[in-house]
Amino acid sequence: MSKISSHFLNSATAATLSATSTEKAIRRTPLASLIGEHLQAKGLRQIDFCRQTGFDQGLLSKILSSVVNTLNVETTLKLAEGLDIPPVKIFEVMGKKEVDDLLRRFYSQPDCQY
Repeated sequence: MSKISSHFLNSATAATLSATSTEKAIRRTPLASLIGEHLQAKGLRQIDFCRQTGFDQGLLSKILSSVVNTLNVETTLKLAEGLDIPPVKIFEVMGKKEVDDLLRRFYSQPDCQY
């Protein structure tokens, strides 16, 4: 392979990688944006947040990189508590506000004094 074609391939590869990185940044999920913004506002790195709260660092990394975009109820509540935000905000960005509504109805019933 000539030096010129090798240089061209390296440039093309770099451009592709750069475009891929840009696309990932643009395609950040609402959940990733919300959590990332709250961590940044609190001046916390992932590792600091996880050490302070006991939250799973691998899962947090997947949330922030938009690999995971929906959470179960327990995880949502732990994350909300750790970030000191209302759980409804997290449920809303996941498109699951009805889960928050259901929990509120359930726990507001008089015979649900567990």
